[in-house]
Amino acid sequence: MTGTATQKQQQLPTLMKGLSLDQFVTGQDKERAPYKLKHDLRVPSCSADEVVIKIAVAAVCHTDGMVVRGEFEHMMRGGLPLIPSHAIGERAAKNFADGPGAGGAGPLKIGDRVGSLAFKDFCGECEDCKAGKPRYCENQDMCGVTANGGLAEYMAADYRSVVRLPDEVSFEAAAPLFCAGATIFAAIRACDLKAGQRIAIVGAGALGHLGVQFAKCLGLHTIVVDARDAPLELCKDLKYPPDEILNAKDVDVKRPETVKKAIESIGGHADAVVLATDTIPACELSLELTKKLVFRDVTIKGSLLGDPADVSEMLKVIADKGIEVKTKSYPLEKIHDLLTDYSKPGHAGKLVVRVSDHQ
Repeated sequence: MTGTATQKQQQLPTLMKGLSLDQFVTGQDKERAPYKLKHDLRVPSCSADEVVIKIAVAAVCHTDGMVVRGEFEHMMRGGLPLIPSHAIGERAAKNFADGPGAGGAGPLKIGDRVGSLAFKDFCGECEDCKAGKPRYCENQDMCGVTANGGLAEYMAADYRSVVRLPDEVSFEAAAPLFCAGATIFAAIRACDLKAGQRIAIVGAGALGHLGVQFAKCLGLHTIVVDARDAPLELCKDLKYPPDEILNAKDVDVKRPETVKKAIESIGGHADAVVLATDTIPACELSLELTKKLVFRDVTIKGSLLGDPADVSEMLKVIADKGIEVKTKSYPLEKIHDLLTDYSKPGHAGKLVVRVSDHQ
């Protein structure tokens, strides 16, 4: 999510325009449009740990579909209706907090260009909070998942999840970075590789095309893997293209000769593999691409998004290196055109929604 910050004294409007998920879409209803465009949603107020932000651009991803199907219903303390989207670019609109703000980078000012991670309302009491890993808090809310998100003109974000944007990064580019970008950047960092080592990014979509560029800029020998032509072509044309491209559509882990040929075609096994998709064949192939689990002391790690420090580092790399964020944007009123395009297997890059004209 990306957008802009207001003065403490500035009065926000009472009502706003936005999208609302009023009913889960399951079973026979799966063809029904999930969201309703409303012009009478209440503009949020904020607590001492929050900042109200005016949304410029919000991204849509796989998780939003899970929310629509009710897969997080058991976590939703407030239930429906819900404003969707957890990847947002915005300007800070109103800040009632006297705390550090902006991920610890100092108090926000009205008009600051910011983005927000989805995490909010950390409990501070669970094991992960006490260990300094609040993004794994078992009692938190997540914007667009269990609390209102960014597909509306205003959103209340936890100031501890808000990060300032460099001038070089547009709102449209930034919105996907606070989900897809943070996820893949933190995962690559978690691999703890040295320059020159080999990393495979399996899945060349919204996460993968960013991961390829991050890995290249971090000095890694980069391999991208996908079974779809369009995302691989997109990666080939990036400013920082991969060193090796593996089209996996003819690779079958049940046929060892196809796996052997694939590994030979990319110059051998990878030192690390980042799985940026959730298909079973991709998971199986990832294990084959990695050096032997036991004999090479390979470990398997999970990674959830990233924290504000990861995001700040990621944004600096993007600004310094000119990394490309491939997007296609839609106005808020065309959300269902976006969802139709998202469902097509050949789409590449990230689909985003222009919520307001604030740039």
